[in-house]
Amino acid sequence: MRKRVRTALLAGVTAVLAIGGIGCSSSKPEPSADVKGKDGEKAESKYAKKLEIKFTGSWTKGKTEDGSWVQKKLEDMFNVKIINTKVDTWNKDQVALLIASGDLPDTFAFTANSKTPREMYETGMTRTIPKDMIVKYAPKYAKMLDENPPGWQINLASGKTDEYVALTGHQTHTEGLLWTPTFRLDWLEKLGIKPPGEIKAVGPSGGRERIYFTDKAYTLEEIEKILMAFTFNDPDGNGKNDTYGLSPYNNAYDTWSATLMGAFGIGSGYSLLEDNKLIMAETSKAYKDYLKLLAKWYKMGVIDPEWTTLNDKKSWEKYATGKIGYYSAQRAYIALDDWAKERAPQNLVQKDQTVKLLATAPEIGPNGQQGHKSYRPVNLLGDAFYINKNVSDEELIRILQMFDYINFDEEGARWTKYGEIGTHSVWEGTPDKSALKVKEGFTAEEGSTGFYAYSFRSYDKKQLQYFTSEYTMNLIRDFFAKPDVMKKMEIRPYKYDLLDQTKGSDVQKKYGTQLSTIVEEFRMKAIVGQLDIDKEWDGYVKKWTDAGGAQLLQELDKAPKVEDLLKMK
Repeated sequence: MRKRVRTALLAGVTAVLAIGGIGCSSSKPEPSADVKGKDGEKAESKYAKKLEIKFTGSWTKGKTEDGSWVQKKLEDMFNVKIINTKVDTWNKDQVALLIASGDLPDTFAFTANSKTPREMYETGMTRTIPKDMIVKYAPKYAKMLDENPPGWQINLASGKTDEYVALTGHQTHTEGLLWTPTFRLDWLEKLGIKPPGEIKAVGPSGGRERIYFTDKAYTLEEIEKILMAFTFNDPDGNGKNDTYGLSPYNNAYDTWSATLMGAFGIGSGYSLLEDNKLIMAETSKAYKDYLKLLAKWYKMGVIDPEWTTLNDKKSWEKYATGKIGYYSAQRAYIALDDWAKERAPQNLVQKDQTVKLLATAPEIGPNGQQGHKSYRPVNLLGDAFYINKNVSDEELIRILQMFDYINFDEEGARWTKYGEIGTHSVWEGTPDKSALKVKEGFTAEEGSTGFYAYSFRSYDKKQLQYFTSEYTMNLIRDFFAKPDVMKKMEIRPYKYDLLDQTKGSDVQKKYGTQLSTIVEEFRMKAIVGQLDIDKEWDGYVKKWTDAGGAQLLQELDKAPKVEDLLKMK
């Protein structure tokens, strides 16, 4: 998956270096003579009239410099004046204040926005987008919706069949499995523990020759024995009892627990049918068994007791000390993608040249289950791109044309994020088959280059390659997104309100915080042994149900089954 912030590049680059004197091979899109202006006049071309657009994308932290290279190029191409929005779209407080003020950009995609597209529209923040305009002025986006049903059903305005409250993104970077367990292979070898299948190096050099992958997996019973050996058999050979089997962290629960929960057939926050009853994963018998296993491991001493005080970043730092044997990792971490170099487990591989790593398929549970929850509950469509309520049809047409080019045109999607290949960026490996890396001396995001400043979070498979190493792409192709693997290992919810047909979002806003608190407190106390899971379970489920869980399930039960959504055309 694409990272949020890249490691800082060399400072002190002037705007002249990033903007001035740089040639461009791109040509303007072909003009069209059928666009009318506000007064109904026939325009000579679709860009004949210069418009002013207040524009922001999904990634900006408000650091785009006025007159950046991308801004100037877009302004010239589409005959617009772009007004930059100085807001961090990832900061929920800044976003909330901007929404409360009503002074919104003409078009925007706030990553930290807690409101749904329908709420944004019904509270008077945004306008609708007619389908005929989308088809005519954003044809590549329209084609993407055609190819990803039920794309045309998402974000429809209430009571409408051809007007949308927001545009949506195509997130191919979330396709397939993202997480998988890793083991210190050098420790396994020292302890005489064999891999579960044939292993192959991820790559030929750069540390990848010391990271191996197999599409086979250990069972939970086998992993328990491995964790015991990692903890008590001195795998690092220093004569001290100072290593641990695994070290979770107290935040980002969906990540470190993904495949362990998957071994019990459940995904955090997802609904399921158990004993012919609709329930949430965190109140299921399978979840209870999962907690009991972790509590057992904690009591055995194979879980780092400091995990309750570690967030993900602190946990990465602890892993880099070389004292942890098992760690959950993204596929990009295994392939040593540059954007994740500070994250475990690749941080230790880069730090210590003697370390070897083994990544396996997700561990196998008591009923033969393995995998983890799908990142997107139904399909690969997600996020929202909004149009301000004050935007005219004339302005909307220009916005749609720019939106289509920046996000769904191969050429536009590339240079608005990475500039000109050779001038601003280079291929990390094989041209057209590896990631693009911005050269030192240019800001990788925003700043004087303006890269990513106007981009929506939407990537087709070609764009996925631009920020994904060819080694990760190989892993995706050979295992993580293979159709048979996805069919077997991706866990989806039983029901999901993809089309916003229920009042579930309202219920979630009302009760979500207290429900999450109940789950988090019970989970923590259960794992560290502060309560008896069997004795306290019924009370925990009742507390969750009485605190709004019943209302949440009542609304969710009105939603369609995911299997039916997947069949929609």
